[in-house]
Order: sequence, then structure tokens, then C-alpha cells
Amino acid sequence: MKAASELNVKIFADGADLKGISNLSRNPVIKGFTTNPTLMWKAGLTDYAEFAQRLLERITKHPISFEVFADDAEASAAFRAKGAEIIPDRTQPFHFGQELQRIVRERKLDRVCTIGAGAGALLTTAELRVLREDLESSEAIVLSNNAYSADLVAFAPASALDAIDLPATDNPLPRRLHQQAGLSSRQLEKSAATLLDVDTPTDAALLVRHPACPPELRVLQAWQDILSDRIDALMRLVTTPEKELLVAGRVGAPVWTFIETQTACRVRMLAEERGMQAAGRDTSGEARSALGFLYREVGPRRFFAEMGELCDGMLFDMLVLFAHLGWRPGGEERFASYLFMSERIQAKPLREFTEAAREAPFPLLLGGHTLVSGAFWTMVEAAWHGHPE
Repeated sequence: MKAASELNVKIFADGADLKGISNLSRNPVIKGFTTNPTLMWKAGLTDYAEFAQRLLERITKHPISFEVFADDAEASAAFRAKGAEIIPDRTQPFHFGQELQRIVRERKLDRVCTIGAGAGALLTTAELRVLREDLESSEAIVLSNNAYSADLVAFAPASALDAIDLPATDNPLPRRLHQQAGLSSRQLEKSAATLLDVDTPTDAALLVRHPACPPELRVLQAWQDILSDRIDALMRLVTTPEKELLVAGRVGAPVWTFIETQTACRVRMLAEERGMQAAGRDTSGEARSALGFLYREVGPRRFFAEMGELCDGMLFDMLVLFAHLGWRPGGEERFASYLFMSERIQAKPLREFTEAAREAPFPLLLGGHTLVSGAFWTMVEAAWHGHPE
């Protein structure tokens, strides 16, 4: 088998999470970074120029491609002055698949690995090396961390993109490469490292609790002042046999298996709408949730009171509920809800939901898909390593 240094694949990490990028910059397998306005928006960023400046100050030994889509000549000049590569605006809004295909063609790539947003923060150099070697030694394969909703996708040949309906986001890419282009599909071994994608403040707060979290990230505050007591209570709960945890949302089969063997408490699962975003059910209005029907009937305060009759603590992938209710809050108000900051939310329904969640009579964490996948995995591993003390 070839050494990693002899392989012809260059892996560039794609994202807009400064902490995750800093972590990955220490891995010799990562040769550079790319980002774009859509990823920055998903990360809750609004000042793109400030983010670019901070990133360039932090990452000094790797090439960085800022994919900037702007009609404003002044803004483009500012990014160019900081070393950004300005790519002409060819998709509005940003379309992941079309842009990836164009880059593959223009740069004549044969093997591609994309790592989205905050994914990969716990991946080691050894794990990335194995991924690279797998990709280098295969001729028609797609590797992913989640075949239904991927954040990490590696595939060859890159020309397989020509045979699929190009997805607007990275999530459905592995399924389409398998089903439409005929590539053999294999999922990476499930772990906190492969499943954790830091999309929300909750995910970041759980990341810094993990024993494998790099020290440079562990010292960051990561909303511990807001979420620490809730996390501590839930970590004690999963190691206590007489307690019961409710996990609600897009819970996949690997998490079910993990729960069966790695938690001491009883676990009640309400698994709904797996693959919701990849299938577009959240935006089409087709998503349906049993908890959503209950919420409409009883309202926010009674909803959380009744959840308290089912459990001693809860992890809630609330985006399934939001899709059922037709709510599509912007990034700022959604992040405020994750942090139980109802006073920062203008939309009355979301504000009332957040107030009721904050006052729930049991420890509760709010998040998206990662909360009931990689972040949950991360929390359980951290709990068994003695956190909290």
C-alpha cells in the first residue's frame, strides 16, 4: 500500500467553522481549505469579510479558497485583497452540485473528497489517511459518513457527477452517486468522529466535553455558561440505570445500536423523518411528525409538560417539529432558540416555543440532526470518561 505522501489525491476541507478548520489544519493529510457564503450563513456568520480576515490570520500554512459570489465590486476587491479566489456568480442561490461539477471539470480532478461545515472536528490524521488510501485504491466508489444525509463524501471517478441529478446541497450526494451513477457505496465506521458535525451551539458545547477534543478547542468557551448545567445533568443521566432519556428526531439505526450497548439509562426513542432534508421534505411541506400533531393540539407549555411524563431528560431534534409546523426561522433566531434565548426572538410562535423549552421541568437540549446522531454519541462517550467530575 502506498504511503499517504505518495498518493495523488489532495484533500481540501470545505466549511466555515473557524474552530474546526483550525483543528484540521494540524492534519498533514489536509492540503487546504475552501468556503463559500452559503456555508458561512449556515454557520451563523453575517460579516463575511471579518470571517475571511480571522481565517487568514489563523491559517497561515495552507491555501484557502474563498468562493465568493458578489455583484458588489467593492466587496469583491476587499476579498481579493485578502487572498481570496473570486469565482463568478453562476448559481443563484448557491448550488453545491453545479459548483462542484464545475470545479472538477476546470481543475481536471479524478478523485474528490468534500468535508462540509463543521464535520470532522474529531477526525485524526490516521483516520483521514485511511480515507485517502481507500479512495486512491478504488475505481468506482463513494464513501460517506451517512448515506442518507452526508457531511463527508469521498468518491471516484469524479466524472460520475455527469451521470446524476446534481444536488443543491451535499447531503444527498452519496445516494445519488450510488443510485444514479452506479458507484459502490460504503459508509465509514460510525463513531463520534465520523458523525459529529458542528452545526449548532449545542454541538460545539458537546464537542469540547469529548476526551479527544484538541486542547486548542477545549479552552474555548463554546456556550458552556449557557448550556453547561443542562449537559452535566444529561451526562449523569445516561450513566444512571434508573433514569430514562427521550431522544426525538431523525435518529438513525447506528445510533439505536449504540444506545443499546453504551447507555446505562433506559432510552425512549421517537424516530421521525430520517433523510428529511436530503429528500427536500422540509421545504416541500411534506414532513410530518407525531410530536408535531401533539404540539398543535396542546401548545408549547403543555407539550413540554407532557414530555416530562415520558422522561427524565430529552435530546430534541427540533427541526422535524419546525418542518411539520411550517416554520423556517432564519439562522439568527434559530441559534437563539438553541440557546434558550427567547428574548432575542421576534417571531411569536418560535419565542413561545423557546420560552416553554427553557422552563421545561427536566434537562433538555435543543438542536438539529447532529444532536441525535454525532453530538449524542459525543456526549455519551464523554460521560463514560468521567465528565462531569
